[in-house]
Parts: sequence; structure tokens; C-alpha cells
Amino acid sequence: MRHLLAFFALFAALLLIAQELPPKEFLESLRQPLAKDAWGEATGRVIGSRKGKSKLEGNLRLRVSFTTDAMYAQLVLNDKNNYGLELVRGEGGKASQHLDLPEDETAPSLFDFGVRPSDLSFSFLFWDFVEELPRSTSRWQDCRVLKLSSPDGDETVDVWFESDHGFPMEAKWYKKGEKKPWRTLIMKGAKRFENGLWFVKEMQLAGDGWKTAVKFDFAEKTDLP
Repeated sequence: MRHLLAFFALFAALLLIAQELPPKEFLESLRQPLAKDAWGEATGRVIGSRKGKSKLEGNLRLRVSFTTDAMYAQLVLNDKNNYGLELVRGEGGKASQHLDLPEDETAPSLFDFGVRPSDLSFSFLFWDFVEELPRSTSRWQDCRVLKLSSPDGDETVDVWFESDHGFPMEAKWYKKGEKKPWRTLIMKGAKRFENGLWFVKEMQLAGDGWKTAVKFDFAEKTDLP
């Protein structure tokens, strides 16, 4: 019993240390995949609705790979539209990204659902750190809230991270100079694998007059050879 109590005391102390990490160090601890080579893949369904339009449905296949300084994502919608996203971190951790669109995009496109490759690959977590905002709650969980800036500087995102384990809970995107978010994301069933990759069971995106649910039914991860 004494050893068990000592273990829980140590575990609690480690959680406390994690909560008290400076914001940049806290964020870097959540970006662990870029410390080594790893990849993951998932499949799922996407369902979207927009005011005055018919409901959209589709299937998704997502593959994400990391090297020590870059992230690559490939997303296939309805076995037809292929989207590629590359995010590279340069000196000082500053990010740059490149998006490849399908040559012959078939309706519905990914953007018809209000979804971007950076949402599904979580690459927005690697945007440039701006500041830590006051702590808040998301679905009754205590969270640290960090503001990040897109590589092109056109928008920022506020991300709620569960304070004990760093699970991403929700995000709100703001266009440059605006105070009202133009799109929001709620993440449910977040899971972090041993190699640091994040996957969630469900993502709920919403904006002005539209909302979309992404539900993943399978995920696999591994370290690269």
C-alpha cells in the first residue's frame, strides 16, 4: 500500500508539473510527433448540413506522417478527391505550409463540408505560438487556452487543451482583425498514442449557417522504420 500511495503521489506531482509548464514548453510537449518519425491513418464519415441546401455525406481516408521537422497529410474524400498538406517548421520553430488540391475536384469537395485538411490532420496545433489566454473550461474540464497564428498570418486559432493530459478539446478560428470566431471545432473522444499522434472519434465543426460532423471508425499508428 505504501508503494501504491507513493506511485499516486508521484503521478499527481507529474501532472502538477505539466500544468505549471510555461505555455511554450506545454505546447511543445504536445507536439511530440515531430521529435521522431511516425505515421498514422484513419477512416471515417463526414456529414454536413447548410441552410437551404441538401445534406452532404461522404467517406474519408486520412494518412499523416511526421519527420523530425515536418508533417505530411494525405486526405481522400469519396475515393475521388485527393488533398495533400505539408507543414514544415524552420528556425525557431516557425511554421510554413503548402496545400495541394485535386486536379479534377469532384463535387462535393472537402470545402463544401466546411472542412480543411489542417482540421483533420491537427496541423493547426503546429501554428506559431502567440500567447496563453486565461484558463477556461470545455465540457466541464479545466483547460489551458493557447492562441496560435497561421503561417500566412491571416488568422489565429484559440485552442482549449485539457490541463492534465493536454487533450485538445475545442478550437475557435478568427480572421485577422476580427473578434468574433468565423468557425469553431469541438473534439470528442480524443486519444493520444504512444508515439504522440492524436486521433479523435468525432469532430463537430460549425460556422455561419453550416455545421459538419466527422466520425472516425478506425485509426492505426506506428513508428517508421
